[in-house]
Amino acid sequence: MLGLAVPVGDIDALAHCKAVAPVYRQATVAEGGPLPCFGGSGTGGVESVHFVLSRQGYRSFAVLNIELAGTTDTYAPYADLMNEVKAGFGRTMSHLPAVFGVSRQTLYNWLNGETPKQQHQGTLVQLAAAAQVFTKAGFKPTAQSLERTVARGKSFVELIGQGADGKETAERLVRIEKRGASAREKLDALLADRTPLRPGVSDMGRPALNENV
Repeated sequence: MLGLAVPVGDIDALAHCKAVAPVYRQATVAEGGPLPCFGGSGTGGVESVHFVLSRQGYRSFAVLNIELAGTTDTYAPYADLMNEVKAGFGRTMSHLPAVFGVSRQTLYNWLNGETPKQQHQGTLVQLAAAAQVFTKAGFKPTAQSLERTVARGKSFVELIGQGADGKETAERLVRIEKRGASAREKLDALLADRTPLRPGVSDMGRPALNENV
């Protein structure tokens, strides 16, 4: 019985692949077609892995740029960000053009899918992050809260317009507003138990104001 041993070598593709330039077109059979059949290396020859990889003109793979007819890119990420801003800020969205230094109409154009200028894109991302904080906390900002001093003597609108982190600034504003609301509730509870003093007879005719001024 006659046996024939054929060395195939290491067939680890990662060890033998050669770097080739990508092909951004339809690959031809010569460039990326199927491997040749037995006998292609000569009479009685066997096409081993080493023979195929070392073959002149052979490419291990081809990168094709495939375009599908009739498909268009309709995804508008900045419109999604504006929807988050609208949900988080509600009616106070009308105060946000000051953050960007643009008109109110420009904001609605972004909401309808228009791409903001590059200098506004990062600010819009931060504003959307702030809106997410408001939505999660169930906090509805008012015109007064947006103008309240948050940090470094500046309001929320000023800080975001100057490039502050949207999430951090929004969280700080929510804490300030909650502390203020809690203090007012305690004061109201304290004053609720007090009854107003009724004026006595001696108080009648006494001037309520300094009439000499």
